[in-house]
Amino acid sequence: MSPGPWVTTLAGMAIAGLVGWVAVCVDVLVHPEVDPVGVVDAVYVIGPVETRIEETLALMDTGVAPVLLATTSVNPDTGQTYATDHCGLVTDRYSLECVLPEPYSTRGEAQVLGEEAAYRGWDRVAVLTSTPHAARTRLLMERCTVSDRATEVLVWTVEDEDRGLRGWVGAFVYQSAAWVKTQVVRDC
Repeated sequence: MSPGPWVTTLAGMAIAGLVGWVAVCVDVLVHPEVDPVGVVDAVYVIGPVETRIEETLALMDTGVAPVLLATTSVNPDTGQTYATDHCGLVTDRYSLECVLPEPYSTRGEAQVLGEEAAYRGWDRVAVLTSTPHAARTRLLMERCTVSDRATEVLVWTVEDEDRGLRGWVGAFVYQSAAWVKTQVVRDC
């Protein structure tokens, strides 16, 4: 007995939906819009900072900005912040200031950036994140830095882990769900 036409239609729609989702994920998560590195008023490296701090500090040593903001990571099991030795670092090129966003999320990080940019009068800032997180980061950071004065938000990426197929599938699932949430919850 062959499946009915409705089963074949549903299966075709499911396959088409899966192919469409993968195509969008590849476009948005694997090949997001990333800005060229240049001089900015500040750089904000968002969490988890511990996995990208070395590359971030090397970038800051090139003189891209006088201020580096870094999210202080929180242990998800205990709610306690991780001890870091980079907070408060001052070099002849930049100072590093650690911040703890509330809520502890990309949205909270975007709110921190918006507040800091408005308070300090920054015209141009860069946010450092991972490639699969870049598109959603851009959307939230731009949404939350809108104030009386326009602050240009650049997004730069740093690869903080070697992703295999399993890592990319996990990123596709998590980031696409988070992207939908970002579209639905439009506030900053």
